[in-house]
Amino acid sequence: MDAENFWHKVKSILSEQGKNQEWLCEQTGIVLGTLRNWIYYKRLPNVDDGIRIVETLGLTMEQFKLWPDIPSEDVINIPVYEQAFSAGRGQELPDSADVIDYVALPSHLKKYRENMCASYVRGDSMEPTLFDNDIILYDKFGYDGTDGIYAINYRGAAFVKRLQRDRDCVHIISDNPKYKEMTEGDESQDFRVIGKVRYVMHKVQG
Repeated sequence: MDAENFWHKVKSILSEQGKNQEWLCEQTGIVLGTLRNWIYYKRLPNVDDGIRIVETLGLTMEQFKLWPDIPSEDVINIPVYEQAFSAGRGQELPDSADVIDYVALPSHLKKYRENMCASYVRGDSMEPTLFDNDIILYDKFGYDGTDGIYAINYRGAAFVKRLQRDRDCVHIISDNPKYKEMTEGDESQDFRVIGKVRYVMHKVQG
């Protein structure tokens, strides 16, 4: 099995299980930067690390080999940006953000393929819905007319919050009751909706 096919399978299984590369590294003891280099440069791990990765995914080597090969044209990878979204007190928005990883887009979201991004969550204000270090997949369509969880730019900082629209204002809500609700007027220049959160890859807790 070549390296490209090996990593396609690993990323596909992680996506199906709702897990991410950070989780895989925590479970296997592999350094995250090392894993990303293997993937980026299309290198196979050594035998021991390869077996450890497969077993951590809950598969035998035989099951892993039988996992369907996914032609590259059928795999849609979306960028994970270095810019994180705060579920707390705000993450500064830089002029540009570097891509630090890619995650496979779940099949039911392929219709958004050209307009999806992914970023990490920082903070605890959206617990128990979102946890620190979760990855959110969000579109870039702004507000879609319905209440829900959105990636937003609020006063120059990046947040992920629950939005509820009232007649002349927007309620910016944290699911964690420790945090107070914020409100902003419809015409405010301090508030912009980036897009709706469509999928969450949870970090395993505990």
